[in-house]
Amino acid sequence: MTIRLPVTATAAVLVLAFAVPPDAAAQTPTAAPAPAQPSPRDGSQTDTRALAETLFFTARGLIEAGRFSEACSKLAESYRLDAAAGTLLNLAVCNEKIGKIASAWGEFRDSISEARKQNRPDREQLATERVKALEPELPFLTIKVPTEVRAITGIEITRNGIPLQAAAWDTDLPVDPGKVEVVESAPGYKPKTLSISVANKQHAILNAEPLELAPIVRPPPPFWTTKREIGAAVFIAGLVSAGVGTYFGVQAINDKKSSDAGCPNDSINVQHCTAAGASAMNSAITEAWVSDITIGVGAAAGLVGAFLFATGGAPESPATPGTLGKGWSWQLSLGPRSTEGFFTKSF
Repeated sequence: MTIRLPVTATAAVLVLAFAVPPDAAAQTPTAAPAPAQPSPRDGSQTDTRALAETLFFTARGLIEAGRFSEACSKLAESYRLDAAAGTLLNLAVCNEKIGKIASAWGEFRDSISEARKQNRPDREQLATERVKALEPELPFLTIKVPTEVRAITGIEITRNGIPLQAAAWDTDLPVDPGKVEVVESAPGYKPKTLSISVANKQHAILNAEPLELAPIVRPPPPFWTTKREIGAAVFIAGLVSAGVGTYFGVQAINDKKSSDAGCPNDSINVQHCTAAGASAMNSAITEAWVSDITIGVGAAAGLVGAFLFATGGAPESPATPGTLGKGWSWQLSLGPRSTEGFFTKSF
């Protein structure tokens, strides 16, 4: 059940809440304060307060137009930028209007303390009246955390996005009515989301559940490693060397043909070479020698490069939790005084 104020009462609350700018406070006659000393942060602080005040007055216009949800978000941001007591009181009024009575209740309680500090009995009276009116309607939620969940290293529990410390577990705490989302998470485990709907005046209980180990995701190793890059370079150099050797081999064959034509044999099988034939023979011998060497070097380089490329893959990166064969997984958690491990198998 949502509390709805009578129209006249709501109007009175809004008028009182907006009667003073967000950063104004009641002043008692005192001596004039000494001028503030300039500091490098004065400019940024002034900009922040100007932005907070702009958001405040924009929210006031939205409230007057009945757009309370938009107004509440702007008031919350205004208060985050500049924690003014007037903004806090208006935020409480706004949250009450949209049904967030637990949030409003906490903000009204804080407003009482702020009003006392600033000697604002009008604000104190308003906040006190709203606290008393909201308390009977507050819903509560207890999140029970069993031992097996507490034992999970690094377990975190959030309620509607707000982290709950271990001291708040198993405790009946006020909560805004409606759907409440509780998320459990821990390193190495799958996060789990639980939800429950809580109504006004209800005292609900939600039991935290054990988490499942997260699947192991190994990032693929990089394809190009230093060893593979060297192997590819050596292999390409081998191909180039083999190509050069092939070229000189072809030249040697051609020069050999020219040498045979320029160095005919006589009747007793004695070779007589012309100057051109002798030159072609010498060129053929040199080119054949160069061809043999470069082709041999190219073949060796090709084999070495292929071996380096084939064996140069990066090792698989370690994962946590790791694997111990198909279907098995392990997780190791280190504490200040203990070490614990878990072995699981999927079927």
